[in-house]
Amino acid sequence: MKYLIILSVSFLFACGGEKEPEFEPGIPKEKLIDLIVDLQILESQYQRKFSRVEIYRDALDSASTFVFEDYGVTKSQFENAMAIYSAESDSIYLLYEAALDTISFRINIEQTKL
Repeated sequence: MKYLIILSVSFLFACGGEKEPEFEPGIPKEKLIDLIVDLQILESQYQRKFSRVEIYRDALDSASTFVFEDYGVTKSQFENAMAIYSAESDSIYLLYEAALDTISFRINIEQTKL
């Protein structure tokens, strides 16, 4: 009986520890959506011009550093944030859906100007 009480108390102390804080992606969702939009637009320009990824890969990587600088983030911060959002399929889906909606909205605005 004595061992059962000691085991129960030990278990309670083990489970009662501080809750680990959730890991934050480091980039706010709204900023990340805008960053994804600008990177997608940049990539589409290179893809339209060169059509083969192996031709424009290095140039796109170099040009994307300017986009990251504009947003005040590094490529590794972006990749880490994307990895965090990718861990949950719903989160990454909503992120890309919002980016697609933003691109569609920008296209519609441009078409109405013509």
